[in-house]
Formats: sequence, structure tokens, C-alpha cells
Amino acid sequence: MTKILSDPQYQSLLVLWLAIAVDVLWRWPQSTHPLTLMRYLVQQMGRKVVPSRDYGPSQHYISGSLAALVLLAPLVICIAILVYMAQYPIFFEALILIALLDFGYQRQQYKKVLASVGRNKKSLAREMVKTMTARQCDSLSDIGIAKAAIESLWLKFLYLYCGVIFYYVVTGPIGALIYRLLLLTSWQWHYRTPRMVYFARPVRKLVYILTFPPALLGGLITLLISHPIKGFTAIKRSPLKDKTSLLLALLGGVLDIKLGGPAIYANKKYRYPRVGGEHNVKYSNMIAAKSTISYAMVAIASLASLALLMAAPV
Repeated sequence: MTKILSDPQYQSLLVLWLAIAVDVLWRWPQSTHPLTLMRYLVQQMGRKVVPSRDYGPSQHYISGSLAALVLLAPLVICIAILVYMAQYPIFFEALILIALLDFGYQRQQYKKVLASVGRNKKSLAREMVKTMTARQCDSLSDIGIAKAAIESLWLKFLYLYCGVIFYYVVTGPIGALIYRLLLLTSWQWHYRTPRMVYFARPVRKLVYILTFPPALLGGLITLLISHPIKGFTAIKRSPLKDKTSLLLALLGGVLDIKLGGPAIYANKKYRYPRVGGEHNVKYSNMIAAKSTISYAMVAIASLASLALLMAAPV
């Protein structure tokens, strides 16, 4: 048993199980969470170094790339050195993965939206859904609130939960750290913010590439454990073939609900097409979406555990 526990692959499996258990059973307070500080630093960096509109797109690209590099690279290097030099690196690896795998907060906010919608407290539901999405929520209808919450939970499951676990299994804790920090930076420098259109593009393009494998894996797993025919049919019918539209079509098809549609960012309306199923979102669909994503979480965790076990020496 001691020999097994001393093997790095088995240690990685134990770290994964610990992080998943903590994400399910405990909420790290946002006021003391390390990523809260990172969000603040990323926001402040963006505000201070984003060029004015008098500069061309190329200057914005350069500034955005350098800002992300200067902010994130020293932190990643210091943490990597700390883990490498530590006598018990498994302790720091566990701490890193617990901090990165913060999908429990998104589920908690979704439950609050669900409870507010169930009690018909529209204003409170709008306030709760604001914490989950970058879109403007002040004028959302009941259907709009439900759709925004479902879409946000679904996409963050794919990008955050699946993404962190995927890169932890493939590249280890430092690779997962790099991925999570880039994802955080992309979300804080939202490309729909007028000043960030060009500034955020280098990080956004990199994150777009990095999120593709875990999103594909999470989408396939969700199809397999739910209604693959409905999901594939909805994907095929989607008028747009970009990644976000196809992912929303997948879940919409599985649940037979309409997702997507118009959304307002920075006082500007964007008319995205509706994708997915044939019916409008109802309260019962919010519950079904939560259950589907929960089953997918279990499947992803099981698949990741199996991958680590297969990589361990016999």
C-alpha cells in the first residue's frame, strides 16, 4: 500500500478525488479565494494598460499579449518552482487543484436562481443570474433568466470543470493552472466590452483553442449519458456552426428546449440564433439541466480516474 501511495500516478488520482470531493462538499469563501485576487489583478491590469481607441488594432494585440504574459508568467513560474522544490509536492498539488476546480460556486449560484424562479421572485433571480454571466440581465423575462442560467452553467461545466480536469490529467497541476488563469483572464477581459475588443483577442483566441478538447469531451459524454439522437439532430440543425452555438444546440436538443437567441452586452443587442429543441424553457427544464450536468460531472470524474489508473504502473 505504501508503495502504491508513493507512486506519482496514484498520488495524482488521490489529488483528483480530493479536489472533486471538496468541490462537492465545501465552498471556499469568495472573499478569501485565491482566484478572487487574480480576478482583481487581471481587471486592474486591463484597465491600466489597454491602449486608447486612437491606437490601431495591432497595438491592442501587442498590449493584450504582453499584459497577460507579464501578469501570469511570473506567478506560474514561482508556483512551479515551489512545487518542484517541495519535499511533499502532493500537498501543493492538492491545494492548487482545489483552488482551480471552483465549479461548486457556479452550481451554488444556479441553485439560488432556481429557488428564486421557483418562488416567482424575478428581481432576485435577475440579481443572482448576474453573478453567472457577463450579459446584461436587467430586462430579462422569466424565460430569459432561465435560459441565461442554463447556458452559463452548461458552458462553465465544459470550460471550467471539464477543462481543469482534462488539463490536470494530461499535463499535471501546472498545466491546469496555466489553463485556468488564461480562462479567467479571457472572462475578465470580455471581448464584448467595447474597450476590450482588440485588446482581449490574443488571449481569447488561445483560450478558444485550449477549450476545444475538454468541451468536445464533455459534450460527447453528455450525449452518451442522455439522448444522443436528439442532441446530434439539434447540432445538425444549428444555423451557425461555431463552437458556442453547437454546444448550446447539443444541450438544447438533449432537453428539447430553445437556447441562444438575442443577448445584450454593454448596452448593445446581439441577435444570436436560437438553437436546440422545439420548446421554450420552463422551470422543470432548469431542474433537468442541473441533473444532466450532475450526471455528466460524475462521468467525467470517472473517465479521468480511469485514465490516471491506466497510466499508473502495474
